[in-house]
Amino acid sequence: MSHLLARLHRGLILFNGSLAGLAMILIFLLVAGNAFARYTVGASITWGEDTAIYLMIYGLMFGMSWAYLQDRHIGFDLIRRLLPPRWVRWQAVAVDLAVLVIGIGLTMSAVEFIASRGGRTSSSTGMPMWLFQASMLVGGGLLSVSALVMGARRLTRHADEEAAS
Repeated sequence: MSHLLARLHRGLILFNGSLAGLAMILIFLLVAGNAFARYTVGASITWGEDTAIYLMIYGLMFGMSWAYLQDRHIGFDLIRRLLPPRWVRWQAVAVDLAVLVIGIGLTMSAVEFIASRGGRTSSSTGMPMWLFQASMLVGGGLLSVSALVMGARRLTRHADEEAAS
């Protein structure tokens, strides 16, 4: 089980990191291309700014999950330092549970938001707005999966350590 969990963990890190990086590259190309066109041709790409904003939101969602999977997120370090060593793991598992609840809440909010406003069309891109609003759905889902994987890793790591001793 822990081998499968480790592979899933590595796969999610690669997936989220790659898509966050791709979003940043595309944002850079769009903004640089738009600036170049504005100063050379005198006109910019009409859909460029809005698309860069939407890519930034998707990149943020992938990056949020990527950071969480690597424990590179903002944490309660002060609380962790005050806890006895045997409680530190349980504090991390409690944070994983809280993040799971937050991810589920974000996903549910996204579903309601898309249902109420997803039928609109972007005036700059001509694309349906639900494609952009789905970033919250993707982010909430990925955050929930990341919290489940991290919580399971923390619990199985401790079980593996107890079995080895």
